[in-house]
Amino acid sequence: MKNFGKEFKEEFVIEPGYTCVNHSSFGYIPKCVFKQRIDNYRKFLENPDCFARYTIPKQSPLVRQTAAEFLNASPNQCFFSNNSAESMNSILKNLGLSDKDTILYLNIAYPMVKNVIKYMNTNFKVNTCMVELKAEDLKKEIILQYIEENMKSKKITVAVLDNISSQPSIKLPTKEFIELCKKYDVISIIDGAHGAGISEINLKELDPDFFFTNLNKWAFCPCSVNLLYMKEKYLNQIHNNTVSVFYGAGIEKEFEYYGTRDASIILSVIDGINYINSFGLKQIIEYCENLAWEGSNLVAKIWETELLAQGQSHAFCYGQCVGATQGSLLHIGMFEELL
Repeated sequence: MKNFGKEFKEEFVIEPGYTCVNHSSFGYIPKCVFKQRIDNYRKFLENPDCFARYTIPKQSPLVRQTAAEFLNASPNQCFFSNNSAESMNSILKNLGLSDKDTILYLNIAYPMVKNVIKYMNTNFKVNTCMVELKAEDLKKEIILQYIEENMKSKKITVAVLDNISSQPSIKLPTKEFIELCKKYDVISIIDGAHGAGISEINLKELDPDFFFTNLNKWAFCPCSVNLLYMKEKYLNQIHNNTVSVFYGAGIEKEFEYYGTRDASIILSVIDGINYINSFGLKQIIEYCENLAWEGSNLVAKIWETELLAQGQSHAFCYGQCVGATQGSLLHIGMFEELL
């Protein structure tokens, strides 16, 4: 088995001579996963009607089971959408929110999240509460303090938090946030777009109301595969944001098929997760964390700036320099080419 690092790059579908410093947008897939992806896609194209009507309904339970085991969740609480935006829209637009409700979020939330909240405010008069954080506030205790102060003083209905934020790139106190939401009877939504494959996710332990994560970013799946998890009490309330032929037929059918698209894409979830398991998620994370920390310190030195995190244990960071670009952590050691 090859060691992680430069030589491992040849295992991936990536343009020769190209060094990506924004893996966190689309991700990259191993050639072995891509090979199976093409085979699945070919079978879909050969007989799309049969594939969508019979193959996917038959294979879907196994795919959901594989993803659920990877995230330690129940399969009946896990569903697939194309991306985080679809999942976020499916959640917020089906909670029945009105002008009597308030959504809390951080100013460092991803623009998609902000815009969905803006949509709810514009079209349903839902109130908003943005927690303003400055660079000096990016510490777990301060972030949680600000969130709790707002939950104490305002009638918050829903609260949204990143698992790992985009800009700046920091790991946020997800578990403590969910505990605060339970304490103040607030619906918790975790934007875990950066979640699966880059950190260990235990949904039974975290127990959020909602959690969604992209499997193409760090879990070696091709675009576009997003997993949406929700507590059982919401299974009869949440609908796919795209209303199609299976509306009202149950949440499983609504997310399994919601219009003409490549029905074979979710089969890659099994291949991507199997690839991670062949090396061990903990080993991958440990390697990438150490590499990210080394790279961040190097970039900070070159740019004559400083890191937001004062120690590696303070926060999982990838490119956590002041003014750093999004997603400077490169999976399986591509960043070594810059060291």
